Amino acid sequence: MKKLWQRLPRLSRKWKTVRNIAFVLLTALLLPPFLGWPALTQDGALAKMQGKYLLSPSETLYRTCQGDTRGYLLQGEGWVAAGRVEKYDSTSRPLERDVPLITQVLSREEPGVLVIPAQDEDGATVLAAFGAPEEAAQAELTLGVAAVEPDWGDSKTVKDETFTARCQREENGYYFFRLLPHDHEGERDCALDAVWMRLLGAGDDFAGNRYTLIWEDAQGQELSRLTGEIPENLNLRDFW
Repeated sequence: MKKLWQRLPRLSRKWKTVRNIAFVLLTALLLPPFLGWPALTQDGALAKMQGKYLLSPSETLYRTCQGDTRGYLLQGEGWVAAGRVEKYDSTSRPLERDVPLITQVLSREEPGVLVIPAQDEDGATVLAAFGAPEEAAQAELTLGVAAVEPDWGDSKTVKDETFTARCQREENGYYFFRLLPHDHEGERDCALDAVWMRLLGAGDDFAGNRYTLIWEDAQGQELSRLTGEIPENLNLRDFW
């Protein structure tokens, strides 16, 4: 073995430097995941948690962003999921600020509707729909939102409300509906606002709210309709 080692070509100082730099870079890439260190980005934090729950690699179809919170629609092999990543300041885990959460996972074998669990920059609630007839070009979604008691101080009355939105089919076959809060001119709080304020914006109370989705062709003629309830929040997360 010693003779074999001696017969190997000697590296010049230049190539030794290149080798050492490559080793340092490779170690920097591999060591953090091996030690369980946090991901460096919000997208990476969500991808890391997908592996924990044995979800296949996915692509991001839609993002929302409000402040330090991002909402996602993810598509994997045979499934579609809604999730979000939000930032927390923690003295016990100062490096791990991006906390991922997966709220809903549905099979792509059947049509479905789910809520992206973070408002967009305009304060809209975004719902994603999939599984439309091939000839569908547009759609209309109506969602009933049950009144919940918001977690803010002196709140006004909250009543059940209905929200409707329309959208066109995206190139990837999905539909994204934006529901904006109603302006009640100070008379009462909007049901959408109340849901987002409850439980620090977890959006848990969308679960069970009923929707009607009408698929239409390019001329606006109804092709079919889907009725159902927003699925339960699975609340899949990395707990501290």
